[in-house]
Amino acid sequence: MRSRHFSVVAFVLASLMAWAGPAAAEWSELVKDEEVSYYFDKEAVMPVHVSRYAWILTDLAKDDKTPTGETYKSMMMRVRMYCKTDMVVRLSVSYYNKSMGKGKEVAADDLQEWRNREAPIRPNTYMAALKKEVCASKPAAG
Repeated sequence: MRSRHFSVVAFVLASLMAWAGPAAAEWSELVKDEEVSYYFDKEAVMPVHVSRYAWILTDLAKDDKTPTGETYKSMMMRVRMYCKTDMVVRLSVSYYNKSMGKGKEVAADDLQEWRNREAPIRPNTYMAALKKEVCASKPAAG
């Protein structure tokens, strides 16, 4: 009986570890210069009709301040990109005290999607580079 219980516990733990492994983002570079680098999580892009949900990581060369005054080195942002209209909506942002989204989350802002205003995707920006990657790479669902 004891070995059966151990087998069940081992199976559950192995299943949890397998699920937790892919949860870590593998960031793909979008745009990079001396001051700032932009990445996106290619595996986490989620197509919904003609839009895409995506995570963007902004990594800074020097510390910056959040709107509320906390010092941060990197920022993760969740967006919904409308592929047909060249518009984007910011859904969530988290600020971290270390590079590449590591360290302590020093500030966060989660917004209601229906209350956000769409913003245009300007040419030659990291958002334009993200649109090129996510809107062309996966077929629309639904």
